[in-house]
Amino acid sequence: MKRLCFLSPDVAHARKVVADLKSDGIADKHIYAIAKSGTPLEDLPDGGPDTDDFLPAFERGVALGGATGAFLGLLAMVFPPAGIVVGGGAVLLIGAMGASVGGLLTGMAGASFHSSRLATFERQIEQGKVLVMVDVPKDRVDHVNQLIKRQDPEVEIEGIEPPPPILP
Repeated sequence: MKRLCFLSPDVAHARKVVADLKSDGIADKHIYAIAKSGTPLEDLPDGGPDTDDFLPAFERGVALGGATGAFLGLLAMVFPPAGIVVGGGAVLLIGAMGASVGGLLTGMAGASFHSSRLATFERQIEQGKVLVMVDVPKDRVDHVNQLIKRQDPEVEIEGIEPPPPILP
């Protein structure tokens, strides 16, 4: 899948483009719209998983917590605390615990921040434009680009990788 992002000049334009995308067979769950606070987006799909920084923060927390936990486990193996023998299983367990705690804590912290992936669009969104994102299979990217450009030939479409699903 590829995520296509573009800015609509207003809500009415975004509604037309979203209607075209839906009539082309793209499901609601693959279309997202983000506007500044107070903008009525009644019939447009919500911002989905990209409105906050939960997922990127969670990924960093799992990596850092797992590495720290594995390091502490190895340290405990070399310098056993209070004469307790620590084996390889304990190192893995401490690493997994570190990854779990790190992912949980940083994910919760990241959920309270605006998405860093959308930072490039922030200024335009605050000026009243609507960011529309659509996830499409890689073989349909050109077709969907043409579909979007039918409404506005001057629109600039950026492609980014969508975040991986939290649950497969």
